[in-house]
Amino acid sequence: MPSSTTKILLFVLILIQLVSCNSIKYVQENEKLLKENKVLVNGEKNKDQEINKYLAQKPNRRSLGMPLSLYFYNFGNPDFEMTFDEWIQNHQKKYDRYERFFSKKQTYIIYSNKKAVNNWFLNKGEAPVIFDESKARKSASTLKDYYISKGFFEADVKYDTLSLGEKEVSVNYNVTTKTQYRIDSVTADIESPVLDSIYKANLDKTFLKTGYPFIFEDFEREEARLVRLFRNSGVYHFKNFSMGFWTDSIKESYMKDVLLKIPDRLITRNDTLIKEPYKAQIVKEVNVYTDATPANRTKKVKDSATYKGYRFYSYDKLKFKPKYLVNSLFITPNGLYKDSEKAQTQSYIRNLQTFSSSVDIAYTENEDESLTADVYLTPLKKYAITVDLDATTSNIKPFGILGKFSFLGRNMFRGSEIMELSFQGSIFNLAEDPSDSRGFFNGWEILSSASLRFPRILFPVNTDKIIPKYMAPTTNFDASLSFQKNVGLDRQTTTAGMAYGWKSSKKVAHRVDLFNLQYIKNQNVDNYFVIYKSEYNKLVDVQESIGADPLPENKQENYLEILGIMNDFLADPDNSELYPDEYDTVSDVDERHDILIEDSFVPAISYSFVYNTRENINDNDFSYFTARLVSAGTFSELIFPNKDEFGRRTLRDVPIAQYIKTEFEYKKYWELRDENILVFRSFIGAAFPYGNSSDIPFSRSYSAGGSNEIRAWRTFDLGPGGELNNLEYKVGTFKLVGNLEYRFKLTNKFNSALFIDAGNIWDITNSNLVSEEGKLTSLSSLQYTAVGSGFGLRYDFGFLVFRFDIGFKTYEPYLPAGSRWFVNYNFGNAVYNIGINYPF
Repeated sequence: MPSSTTKILLFVLILIQLVSCNSIKYVQENEKLLKENKVLVNGEKNKDQEINKYLAQKPNRRSLGMPLSLYFYNFGNPDFEMTFDEWIQNHQKKYDRYERFFSKKQTYIIYSNKKAVNNWFLNKGEAPVIFDESKARKSASTLKDYYISKGFFEADVKYDTLSLGEKEVSVNYNVTTKTQYRIDSVTADIESPVLDSIYKANLDKTFLKTGYPFIFEDFEREEARLVRLFRNSGVYHFKNFSMGFWTDSIKESYMKDVLLKIPDRLITRNDTLIKEPYKAQIVKEVNVYTDATPANRTKKVKDSATYKGYRFYSYDKLKFKPKYLVNSLFITPNGLYKDSEKAQTQSYIRNLQTFSSSVDIAYTENEDESLTADVYLTPLKKYAITVDLDATTSNIKPFGILGKFSFLGRNMFRGSEIMELSFQGSIFNLAEDPSDSRGFFNGWEILSSASLRFPRILFPVNTDKIIPKYMAPTTNFDASLSFQKNVGLDRQTTTAGMAYGWKSSKKVAHRVDLFNLQYIKNQNVDNYFVIYKSEYNKLVDVQESIGADPLPENKQENYLEILGIMNDFLADPDNSELYPDEYDTVSDVDERHDILIEDSFVPAISYSFVYNTRENINDNDFSYFTARLVSAGTFSELIFPNKDEFGRRTLRDVPIAQYIKTEFEYKKYWELRDENILVFRSFIGAAFPYGNSSDIPFSRSYSAGGSNEIRAWRTFDLGPGGELNNLEYKVGTFKLVGNLEYRFKLTNKFNSALFIDAGNIWDITNSNLVSEEGKLTSLSSLQYTAVGSGFGLRYDFGFLVFRFDIGFKTYEPYLPAGSRWFVNYNFGNAVYNIGINYPF
């Protein structure tokens, strides 16, 4: 009998074949479906995807080699647009059949629903692209212009069509480039001495050099460079139209001379048009209007202040301290005019989140030819309240409803500070048995948090020389308190932290957590054996093995009795000799119990480095790298003098965690043709306990699985290594993950993805609670790397993406050697993940 996987693949292949045969379903008799464009450059197939952008007509978008969006469209019927009466006339038998069972009103509802479904397929799919001769001619003309712009002035482009079946056609564009022209020499004729000196001082950065191909884009780049150069060197009046490039057209060779001409500035003075050299100008004054709303601009200024040469005005009482607002201003009084300073000022002020994103900066020329800069700021409302309601799901909390109330305060101390207070409550369904007596919602969680952000570095010593204001430095204070009920051991978590952040360049960001304090208290340890059933079952097996009385029922009220029986067994020295295996099992249960119920205090400091080449939100071809180093309990010896009976330093009898953790993550995005994207992600992290700690706190340990990484396993279900155990929560101290995901469009709103996830967690502390298969001892331990694969559907709402991924267990490292590949590769053992936005 064929396996279930084979059946699935066979079904998919048959379905694809049936649908693909329907690709010309709505192509009329006198029409041809444009199936393919081919661009042949000098007889060879073009490999540059950029060329396809110049074709006026493209075939239906293809994913996985198929026009899936067209297939989706063909499920609908473009001729369905008719009235109800017309539908009755065209479907009389169907209507009569409906009328026997339904009323006319009910039949109309059925018709309306069918019409809505039909239109949904049409709107979300893509109509067949019908070959258009005029668009083919336009494509050939555009291609010719493109190659001319690359210096192939004698390029020729022709096209021909090839019929593929009854109603399909392929278009071939044949490009003959001939010889590419090059630059022979570049000279400059610049009349203004100021411009001439600036040009010569920066000539090494030019895009036009002898021997370079004659490419129009390089001339545009050189023009933009010169405009940027001059305007950032004080030449306020220089514009794009102030220059021109001249080339010879007499030479018979394929080399061209280039002449850059920049004449003096033409101005009107006393009704006479005269020429005047360009000059570098000074910004003499900088005026800042802090509440320049449209309504206020007609009023008189009521309040003003001066600080470091800047003048601040307000139409009401001045609500911003000039000392701090100056940090947002890069235009300097009595400094050279620079375009870049204007852009920096606008960008910095937008990032404050205190003023409207529309930052108006206007320059006025004074009689002495100096400039006055007027900066108009529109403050946002000082206070804002938001309310959110969401549904959540995970393997730990199968279903929940989350409500959040947030209060936002701006300019709290008149220095553009942002304060946010939030209160969040969640109720969950956690019952394995739907008839659970506690009701459907049998667990809850409450979280309150507060944050305060200062747009500057708060430090006893001035840091302006190390982290200047153009790096947009911030200081963040955060605190939170959370409570859980019927979730694990009902953990209570208190955190507080202070961090600095800044960007040393457009691509590089830094963050230093000066301190991050976390106190974790387990409030319901009596529930331990109920939550960790596998531990209780181990004790049951031991009791049966040694012939002792059965353990009491696994209930919360019997926790102390079960614990007492376990401790009595370990306290009897004879048991280690009479029952060595059972004694080791109970010892492991006892040690794991002590680790998991122990409260912990984690005082950490950390540094994070981020390198991101993404230009903007529409850039889908970029790299992202981050590195993070965390040190917990670094100064415990200096700060916490108290010790417990085991010699561990404590805070009110709670042990201080000490460990070093280092993490690296790299992501690479490639934008392929037809808006398809290939994403690679890798992560590696390791945690090393030392000093006060022999293990890593549970909350800071690594877990594997979940909807954002290894999707064929749920969170905490994988690892460590190749160890086969039935622990409810599996954690480790070393983690390695790699993901490869191919994202492609199905329709305008529907996207899909194929993915392969690989990784696992291991132990590197040599814990006696982990078997050899679960430890990372050498490179051979990487044979226990799990592999999952699968596919997903995503619906793009615009403001968020709803994601549904199915992960199949492809390689299971905990199974016997030789029987690890595709053993449980089926829908029955698949993991179904629901998430918001992309996993990485």
